[in-house]
Amino acid sequence: MVYDPLDPQADPFHPPEVPTEVSCLHCGKEYDSYLIEWRVETGPDGTQQGFWCCPTPGCDGCGFGFDILPTDPEYQDERGGWVWDDEEEGEEEEFDEDEFEEDEFDEGEFGEDRLDDESPAGNGHSDGPSETETDEGPGNGKDEELPW
Repeated sequence: MVYDPLDPQADPFHPPEVPTEVSCLHCGKEYDSYLIEWRVETGPDGTQQGFWCCPTPGCDGCGFGFDILPTDPEYQDERGGWVWDDEEEGEEEEFDEDEFEEDEFDEGEFGEDRLDDESPAGNGHSDGPSETETDEGPGNGKDEELPW
């Protein structure tokens, strides 16, 4: 099936088959989904594209499930779903800080030992460029060349 930008039924953001109360994220108006309008607009390159749009004059909210959402938090579409969720009811997974221990990694695994030896401050953290770094590069370490 070839996508037709002017076919309202081929657009993935078409209104639901069963009318439901919706709200637009742009204008905040609430209305029944059967009022969502199909509009065809011409782009800068002259091609036409259709959009399901909020019926409120002057509002640029487009697409059921994108800018136009059901007001019912328990909403289910005609296929019995709305958003995919692999968790069972009441089975919310929480982050367990104890699962990850600080000493899980070897001390030198990420080069901390190497940084301790090479850093100018000797503490594993650089407090600024070394003398050799200030003599190289675009700024040459001179503040007077900076525009600010």
